[in-house]
Amino acid sequence: MSEIQFKYFYGTEADTFTFYRIPKLLVTHSYFDNVSNDAKMLYGLMLDRMSLSAKNGWFDEENRVFIKFSIKDAMKLLKIGKNKAIKLFAELDTVDGVGLIERRNQGQGKPAVIYVKSFMSEVLNSNRFENETTSGSDIKPLEVSKANTNKNKYNNTLNELDSNPIDSELKGYELLIRMNLEIDALIERDPYERELYEGIYELVLETVLFQGESMVIASSRYPMNLIRSKFMKLNIHHVEYVVESLRSTTSKVKNIKKYMLTMLFNAPTTISSYYIAEVNHDMAAGL
Repeated sequence: MSEIQFKYFYGTEADTFTFYRIPKLLVTHSYFDNVSNDAKMLYGLMLDRMSLSAKNGWFDEENRVFIKFSIKDAMKLLKIGKNKAIKLFAELDTVDGVGLIERRNQGQGKPAVIYVKSFMSEVLNSNRFENETTSGSDIKPLEVSKANTNKNKYNNTLNELDSNPIDSELKGYELLIRMNLEIDALIERDPYERELYEGIYELVLETVLFQGESMVIASSRYPMNLIRSKFMKLNIHHVEYVVESLRSTTSKVKNIKKYMLTMLFNAPTTISSYYIAEVNHDMAAGL
């Protein structure tokens, strides 16, 4: 038996922690089956570093965000040796690995900068092509048969994607955001609020896909890389928190869209304090 006796989680207490984010597709998709779990963890650490880089304004001339993440950083955070860290970087990079990161040397003894790649739409398109051209289908010279079916829920969605890469990227974001927010589960649990949940989903999707360089939220202008990063971290608990806050507000909301946008933007930061205050209030009231 362990020396420390850990407690159970109650309610939404798990949201009081700060988590490293590892995309679900990195774990569930067959494209990444040969990537080690340690390398996937390293990708999650680099993905987390992206938000800090965006806040620091680390963008190149093409407005692409980059990070500074050294071999020593990986050794320290993952508690591994130098050779293991070098191997994990190689697993992820575009030279010898799966292509999830791209390292560029700056020269003159400066540490390399790293571009963390967004893989979702590319992997989804690759998977769709493979599903439509593998065994059991007649491969035609000018078109791909669409008769192939697959029981996998992700592949079923992929079969609906158009060949246009812009449409495919849009569909990919629609799928990922809907999964992150668990909108269908919320609607199933509370069907009378379908319109509200769908509205939140549409607002998050619209914000993530916004092509401008910045956006005004609550009278302050923020870079879109920061906003997009925060919105891609939203989950079902944040949606529940925003809906609960909306229901409990007593003041008249003049612009519901701006109000919801502000709530969603602040949700990852304020949710923990909100529920801790609620618990303290209940305890003080003897509930």
